[in-house]
Amino acid sequence: MTTLGLYIHLEALPGREFELECFLRDALPIVQQEMGTTVWFACRICPSTFAIFDAFADEYARRAHLEGKVAAALIARAPDLLARPPIVERMDILADKIPGSMTSKDEVEEDRPEADYRSHI
Repeated sequence: MTTLGLYIHLEALPGREFELECFLRDALPIVQQEMGTTVWFACRICPSTFAIFDAFADEYARRAHLEGKVAAALIARAPDLLARPPIVERMDILADKIPGSMTSKDEVEEDRPEADYRSHI
């Protein structure tokens, strides 16, 4: 069971949104090699705001992820990609439901409508 998580809020520099999106997409194969990372999502919240959500079975796995290749690359690229330092929030997972995942977002990209970032609440 996943017990711990991270939420990382990322704000792209103006004009660097596509580069940040590519960075996040390119991080997937690296994260897939992390045995302790139970789930990992790279998300776009609005045109310039992105987030990473990931979950772990224990603190050892979470710490390994925070000290891993993706985190190091993000820190190195932050001055070129981000308008401000990432906001990293640690959390406890109270319950989870983890469905099967597709191997690639590109498999459904053609049938997907254009994203709408306006709130519907």
